[in-house]
Amino acid sequence: MKCLIVIPHIFHPKEKGKYSSQNEEKRKSKEIALKKSTIENLCRHNKEHWIHSSLGINGKVVNRKSEVKDAFEIKIQLYTNSNASLCNKIEENERLEIININTEDYMQVPAIASRRLIEQRKGYDILGYIEDDILIEDGEFFNKIRFFLKSLDKEYVVLPHRCEYIKNKGDVILSGDPDGGRPDLFWDTKEKININWPTGQKTIYRATNPHSGCFFIGSEQAEILYEYWSRKNWKSKYQLSGPLEHAASGRIIMNFKIFKTVPEDYRFFMVRHQDELWKNHEFE
Repeated sequence: MKCLIVIPHIFHPKEKGKYSSQNEEKRKSKEIALKKSTIENLCRHNKEHWIHSSLGINGKVVNRKSEVKDAFEIKIQLYTNSNASLCNKIEENERLEIININTEDYMQVPAIASRRLIEQRKGYDILGYIEDDILIEDGEFFNKIRFFLKSLDKEYVVLPHRCEYIKNKGDVILSGDPDGGRPDLFWDTKEKININWPTGQKTIYRATNPHSGCFFIGSEQAEILYEYWSRKNWKSKYQLSGPLEHAASGRIIMNFKIFKTVPEDYRFFMVRHQDELWKNHEFE
């Protein structure tokens, strides 16, 4: 199966910047995160791998190239602006394409990236959008996406939980729902679906917090989005909390039911956020 992933990336420090991409103190950590979201994601999930093995009795030990059976062919496009970017810190890779966006309004880069993703829907089985600090750790991640696409109606999109790690404590799920829910939001329906998985039943639910810093959809779903946003001339009458949220969840929320695994099953479908947003909040 072929998979296209787009990543918006801007690093433009300024005084009293609101976002981490505007904070000079975050330069090194953002550089590391960008490498993980591009090169490391490619190396973890593409079909090529290496086997450390012996050539036989008294033979030398070599690293032999091999391929994963029934693997995904993954390509990543990084959308950035050369005047506000850390892309020169990334190694070249034949499956990574860096695309320069000629805009002075850097806040538009995420929306441009998610639009370009949908416009390239032909020829891909899975289309994904991730922010520039997301690492996909789970080796079965794309197989789970394929499972969701085959098992659920196309009106459902399952998002992974975006998690960080707290030293000596464990994971923290960033996409938690507010206590009591949000009955004022049309998507807070409390709907749940049970999924039969070989290791046991998993439960997904209609998420009150629809953001995970990413989304992954099938080709038929991408066609629905293309028809919808083309009619809207790619302009929205609403705005989520920020440009990253709007380019991700905001791109799909009007057309699909966004689900996540219940917190008890978060490890089944999650991604790693390369930041420490949890430090902004106290422990209960």
